[in-house]
Amino acid sequence: MSLDATELAIRPAGPWRVVVAEDDRAMREMIASVIAADGYDVIQAGDGSELVARLEAVAAEPHGRATVAAIICDIRMPRLDGLDVHAVLRWARWHTPVILITAFGDDAVHHEAHHLGATDVLDKPFALDTLRNLIQRLAPR
Repeated sequence: MSLDATELAIRPAGPWRVVVAEDDRAMREMIASVIAADGYDVIQAGDGSELVARLEAVAAEPHGRATVAAIICDIRMPRLDGLDVHAVLRWARWHTPVILITAFGDDAVHHEAHHLGATDVLDKPFALDTLRNLIQRLAPR
C-alpha cells in the first residue's frame, strides 16, 4: 500500500500528484502530458537531484506527501540515478510507489529495483497505456 492510514485520513481534496523524473526532456514532457490528460497534477524533474529537491518542497507543505500518488523515475540520469533516488526516498520514509523506467533493463537492474521496493520497472520503449493503467491502479481518480 502506498499510503498509511494516517496519510489517507488527512489527504487533502483535489487531484493526485504524479512526479516524473526523466533527463530526456521530450520523453519527460510526453509522459507528463499523458498523465496530466488523465486528470493528475504532474511535477517534472530533469534529473535525480531535481527530483529530490521537488519532493522536499512537497514534503514541506501541510500533508504534502499524502498528495503524491506515484513517482516515475528514469534509472539512468545525471547527478543522481533512479536507483539512488529510490534508496534516498526509502531512507527518508517516503512510502509513495516508485515506477522506474529504463532503456537498459537487464536482469540485475530489475532485481536491484525490486529489492529496493520499486512498484514496477518498465523497459523503454513501453506503451504509454501500460504506464497510464499502472498510475490509475495506484491512484484512481
